[in-house]
Amino acid sequence: METEQQHSLAPRLITLIIDRNDTERLEDLLREKLVRFHFMFKGMGTASSEIKKAFGLSGTEKTVCVCVEPAVKAGYLMRAAMERLELTRPGNGIAFTIPVSGISGSVFKTLSEELVQLKERLAEWMDIETEKAREEARYDLVAAIVNQGYNEKVMDVAHSLGARGGTIIQARRSGLEDAIKFFGVTLQAEKEIVAILVHHHQKKELMQMLGKACGAGTEAQGIVISLPVETCAGISDETE
Repeated sequence: METEQQHSLAPRLITLIIDRNDTERLEDLLREKLVRFHFMFKGMGTASSEIKKAFGLSGTEKTVCVCVEPAVKAGYLMRAAMERLELTRPGNGIAFTIPVSGISGSVFKTLSEELVQLKERLAEWMDIETEKAREEARYDLVAAIVNQGYNEKVMDVAHSLGARGGTIIQARRSGLEDAIKFFGVTLQAEKEIVAILVHHHQKKELMQMLGKACGAGTEAQGIVISLPVETCAGISDETE
C-alpha cells in the first residue's frame, strides 16, 4: 500500500514543448486542471525545413512550460495534454515527466494538503523514485548549455546520432565573477540551452561527442547534463 502511495504522490517535473500558437490552449488547460505552480519560457525549435515539412510543423517558435505536480496528477495532465493539444499527431509538440529528487518547502504549500502532511517521508520516496527512473528510463533529456551562436554545432552532433530536433532556450550566465578573475578566463554571459530527447542507449555517446565538440575546452564553453525521462508523449520511433 505504501509503495502505491509513494509512486502516486512523489512529485514529478512535467515539461511541455509546443508551438507558440498553442500557448493559449495550454494556459486554458492548466487553469482547468488547477495547475498553480508552473513557468512559461520562450524557445526555438531546431528541426530542419525538410523535417518541418515532413512532420507538419508550423514554425520554429516554441513555448516551453515547466510545472511540478504529484505523480498521479502528472499522469492526468499528460493524458489531457495529449488529447487537448493533439500530441499524438507528429509535430504538435512533446511532453515528458522527470522524477524530482528534492523540492523546497514553499512548493509544498502550493500542492495538496496530503503532500504537506507527508513531507518528511516524501524526501525518501523521491530518492527511491529517481533511482528507479534511472534504471528504467527509455529516454533521456540531454541539455547542452553553450555560448550563444553554438546551438547549430550542438544539433549537428545530435543529428549525426539520429536526433530529429531539439529546443533552444535563451539564457544568461549568473555569478562566478570571482572565479573568472582568479582563473583569468573570460566567460560569455549570453548562453543557449539546447534540450534534446534521445533514447537512453544513445545518451552516453551523445554526451561524450558533445563534450568533445562543444565542451568547456572549446569556444562553445559548453556544459552537458542529462536527466532520466519517466514518461513521454509526442515523440515516436520509425520502428514502432
